[in-house]
Amino acid sequence: MEKTLTDLLFMSQKRKDFLLLLKKGSKNIDEIVDELHVNSTGMLPQIKKLKEEYLVIQDDRDYRLSPLGEILVEKMEPLLDILEVIEENEDFWQERDLSEVPTAFLERLNELKPYSLIKPDPNNIFEPPEEFVENIKKSKHILSLTSVFHPFYKKFLGKKDEDTEITLIVTEGVFKRFENDFKEELDNFLAQEKKKLFVLADEIKIATLTKTECFMMVNFLTIKGTYDQENILSFGPAALQWAEDLVLHYKEQAREISGNE
Repeated sequence: MEKTLTDLLFMSQKRKDFLLLLKKGSKNIDEIVDELHVNSTGMLPQIKKLKEEYLVIQDDRDYRLSPLGEILVEKMEPLLDILEVIEENEDFWQERDLSEVPTAFLERLNELKPYSLIKPDPNNIFEPPEEFVENIKKSKHILSLTSVFHPFYKKFLGKKDEDTEITLIVTEGVFKRFENDFKEELDNFLAQEKKKLFVLADEIKIATLTKTECFMMVNFLTIKGTYDQENILSFGPAALQWAEDLVLHYKEQAREISGNE
């Protein structure tokens, strides 16, 4: 039975679209044909299969989800959204090391859509992505997490901007680079009231994650442990919330660095 229901739910795009349509309420065949852009001849056999498994109920000319159908569709929709996120750039996701990303956040990957995959510019390999630079300039509330050192942070730390709120969470290795190579910029950063720095004792497999009121961008290390500068970029409210929650998750595990350390 489980295999039958799994096939029934996922092996036909028409059935998936039809079930998701009924989540909005009962529909007659004319409405179904119109909203799904299908013909009744091709759709009716699919509806019949769903009726036979008691996922759909027919009332005169109207079709609606059964109580069982409502439960399954409610659980099916987030999974379909996650699959859509992965299938959009399947090679990218297969190459990422997501082993240390909390399960609760992997289960929310559907919140990243819609998103873009930003690949590095071979002519500016040592510069952050143009999309990042453009959006960070107009941001006033920045949450950022990094486990890799990038020369960009010299500008990031050294800029005097009393109006912009920045919370930066770094790993121990990155913090040591700040202390050794950019002490002046680090002191400048810590001297500003709206700038906060936190240090994680443990290494993480997220290369960089930034969230502002405008956008979010994340780069996961590859399964080989390398930083390939391929980033996920999204402007969606759900994606921004996902990124904020994940940054704050790591912030809770970090120690704050004050200006007199």
